[in-house]
Amino acid sequence: MKDRIIGALIVIAYALIMLKANGVFYLFLVLFLGLQIIGELLDMTGLSEYRFVPFVIFAFSIVLFNHLHHREIIVPLTILSLFFYLTIIENIDTKIFFPFTLTFTYITVGIGSISTFNWRFLVFLISIVWSVDTLAYLTGRYFGKHKLAPSISPKKTVEGSIGGSIGGTIISLIVGIKLGIISYSATAVGTLFALTIISQIGDLFESYLKRYFGVKDSGNSIPGHGGIFDRLDSSIAVAPFLLMFLNSGIKFF
Repeated sequence: MKDRIIGALIVIAYALIMLKANGVFYLFLVLFLGLQIIGELLDMTGLSEYRFVPFVIFAFSIVLFNHLHHREIIVPLTILSLFFYLTIIENIDTKIFFPFTLTFTYITVGIGSISTFNWRFLVFLISIVWSVDTLAYLTGRYFGKHKLAPSISPKKTVEGSIGGSIGGTIISLIVGIKLGIISYSATAVGTLFALTIISQIGDLFESYLKRYFGVKDSGNSIPGHGGIFDRLDSSIAVAPFLLMFLNSGIKFF
């Protein structure tokens, strides 16, 4: 319990620093988190001895994400760079290359999206992810009866998922209105509900990844809470879609 409290305080303190930061310092904080997650992924996939080049590719991709107008080009550039390095130069088995590259690119897009947020959008993202996670846990604990995905995450329930989505939609809607990001409308409610589902899919994806590679946690960076990927899995999933909606011109922002 002591470790979990210490870990929670570390997470909260880092989040508060991010909320106060801006410009290059904010980008550095996000990049640091991303590099930690990539390091955890390399450890999970048994590619830890090849850290340097993936770290450089990731850092370069995040910088590009903040300077390019057509950010979609980053995806093929990332995949091709990893393919050239891991399969052609290092001759890594394709059974490892493909899941690693898919997840690496997924993390890059998610962290890249977060790196473009201002403090209001960051709070908005946190309100979606944390409210879904908390309410899904509470609803599942007291009302959960039907397993959601027992082969991936045995403790998650259908009831918890529904409670997390409904509660997360309500809380994030209130937060978004208070921040002046959205106004109440059917479009806003529908979009937020979709983001709560994406948040849970991100959590399940990371759980599946850990089972696939046979690890309990993505790492041990946060006392009592596992790795940074464990804590940011849902945020990484939601951030690109939130950024897409922010830039879509839909009249709910």
